[in-house]
Formats: sequence, structure tokens, C-alpha cells
Amino acid sequence: MTTAPAIRVLLVDDSPIIRLGLRSALEDYADLKIVGEAGSATVGLDLVNRLKPDVVMLDLHLPDKSGLLACRDYLKSRPQTAILILTSSSNERHMHDAIEAGARGYLLKENEGPALAAALRTVARGQSVIDPSMAGQVLNLVRNKGAHTAADRLADLSPQERRVVALLASGLTNKEIGDQLSLTEKTVKNYLATIFNKLNITRRTQAAALYVEAGQPPQRDA
Repeated sequence: MTTAPAIRVLLVDDSPIIRLGLRSALEDYADLKIVGEAGSATVGLDLVNRLKPDVVMLDLHLPDKSGLLACRDYLKSRPQTAILILTSSSNERHMHDAIEAGARGYLLKENEGPALAAALRTVARGQSVIDPSMAGQVLNLVRNKGAHTAADRLADLSPQERRVVALLASGLTNKEIGDQLSLTEKTVKNYLATIFNKLNITRRTQAAALYVEAGQPPQRDA
């Protein structure tokens, strides 16, 4: 009888301690093989292309971009790889956004080896898995599909970040936004990077569209 090849797993988490803990939790499972690990989304993408893992176990919070953007990048580069989000966040919107980004599973970091191994096997088979503690939130998502509006997403921004988006939506350049808010152009760029990460977007036009969709009329200070 031929033994099925081990499921190839890539770990992407910015914490070396978490990655070490995952290796330790999974090392006794002969059908699972950790083929690599990365501490950033960018390194993770390189390893996805080079190592061709069956599953990427991916954190939501990474130093260079959000796990949601990383999820989309990985699936665009290698659609056959399954993404299993492993996070400490039990936020319903985070789970919703992860599923929308193409993740096949969403699991909390409090789970131990057996649950992690079972989840990896499930997503590797092409099926989906959600942390059991979030079952009620899954039902809420089904009942309230589409309830995560642009206004909900903008609510995650700080007051200053919302001011930056408002001026961006008015068509101002980074320099003009800086002049309005007494910020340097570099500081405005840093704000935009944070805003794009929080909103899970990559372009100025997307931020402007979200602002208008939320019912916030673009405005230019006199």
C-alpha cells in the first residue's frame, strides 16, 4: 500500500516564538511536514513560489502588510495552495474579511496540536474549517451577509487617518494633504500606508471610493 505524501506546510508569523511553538506542536505528526517559515509577508510569498506548500498557516498581523493582503498575494501566485489563518483575533469582521480574501480556514492560536493538525488536514483536502468557538459568529455572518459596510471599515481608522482619507477623496496630493493637516509629505505617506493596511486595499482610488460609499462627502478645507 502506497503511503500518501506528507502535507507540506509553510508557517508565516512575525513571532519566532510562535513559529517554534507550532513546529513543536506539529512535529510528531508523520503526515505533516513543515517545509519552511517566514516572519514577513514578502518572505512568505517568495517561499510560496519556491517551496510550493500545500498549506500556508498565516498570521493576520505581519510587519510589512496585513495577512489579508498576503493571503490574496499567495493565492494569486499559487491558487492551489490552501490558506489557514492562525490568529489571536476572534473579531467577526476579521474572520469575514479572511474568508472574503480566499482563506480556507480560520483558527485561533489557543488551539493545541491535535486541533491544528486536524485543521491542516481539512484545508489540504479542499474543505473549510472555522474555529469551533466562533460558530455563533459564522451564523451571524450568514444572517447579516453584506452588513460589513464601508462605514464599518472606516470606523477602524483613527480620527487623523479619517481626515487624511477625506482629503485624499477630495483629490488632494500628499503634499496638499500635508499642508492642510500641518504634516510633512513623508508623514502623510506613512499615514496612507497604515490606512491601506487597515482597510486591506492597495490604491488611493479604493480609499476614496470607500469614503464616498460610507456616505462621507469629499471636502476640501477653505
